[in-house]
Amino acid sequence: MQRATDAWPDAPDLQHRTLAFDLNGHHFEGHLVAPAAEVGPRPLILVIHNYQGLKQFDRDVAEYLARLGYVGLAIDMYGDQVPMDQREFPTDPALIEPFQKKCFQAMVWLDHDHSWFRALLTQWIKVGRADPACDDRRAPSAIGYCFGGMAVLECVRAGLDLSAAISFHGLLQTGEDPNPGHFGAARPPLKPAPNHYNTNTIVLIENGANDHLVSQHSKERFFTEMDDAGVDWSFVEHAQTPHGFALPRQIGPPGHLHPAADLRSTQNMLSLFREVYPDIAQNPVTHNAAGTAIA
Repeated sequence: MQRATDAWPDAPDLQHRTLAFDLNGHHFEGHLVAPAAEVGPRPLILVIHNYQGLKQFDRDVAEYLARLGYVGLAIDMYGDQVPMDQREFPTDPALIEPFQKKCFQAMVWLDHDHSWFRALLTQWIKVGRADPACDDRRAPSAIGYCFGGMAVLECVRAGLDLSAAISFHGLLQTGEDPNPGHFGAARPPLKPAPNHYNTNTIVLIENGANDHLVSQHSKERFFTEMDDAGVDWSFVEHAQTPHGFALPRQIGPPGHLHPAADLRSTQNMLSLFREVYPDIAQNPVTHNAAGTAIA
């Protein structure tokens, strides 16, 4: 299958490696991509997947960040709950519903237990910052898509040490996605955790105005929550734009790439990274990981 990143030139000097750990009896593996070793340590940016789990697109996003001049770490939040070779959307129609159920079951395993969710995010930040390619003097950042967008907000609520948290078409509240029930995933009891907001983190939300998962009520609750907590946040709404606007169609039906919104949201992300890491000159990269041309 053609990848959206086929336009990228070869970059043999990029460092690729697997980072792994065990936590609470489960095994997790992520994919780190860093600039050439002679560049020296650079800021870490976590990439958090959508409900499918870590897959090739997320690894491509990590590489895009490395090509820009940062260290990208595509993390896995599902571990052995969903086998790593079963993360791509199936082409066989008979396999779609079981695939959806399995992925959503793994999602509610996390988003219904906020302490466990946050403990796993904390461990990924710790493991990433310990890599020699990462500049541990600087607080990392995190970006996420859909479920991953919800996860970056959970980092902020947990008070984790981040410079920036960027959500692309993510849910604004944790544990309220209606989709798991539509595919037969059993919801465990919701276990909230106390919030300890990191008001030093700059939060950027990139949202599609036609996103059926983000209601006006959800937005108003989020605005009030962030204001009451003193969080520095921005909310960008893209007109006539659906959920999944930053995901390429190559990943299957979850991808509803909307090139204009993907371009503008990527430019907003790059601008925020220039703000929080002002001494890191961004390398020119002609296309992002979804294949959208970036001016």
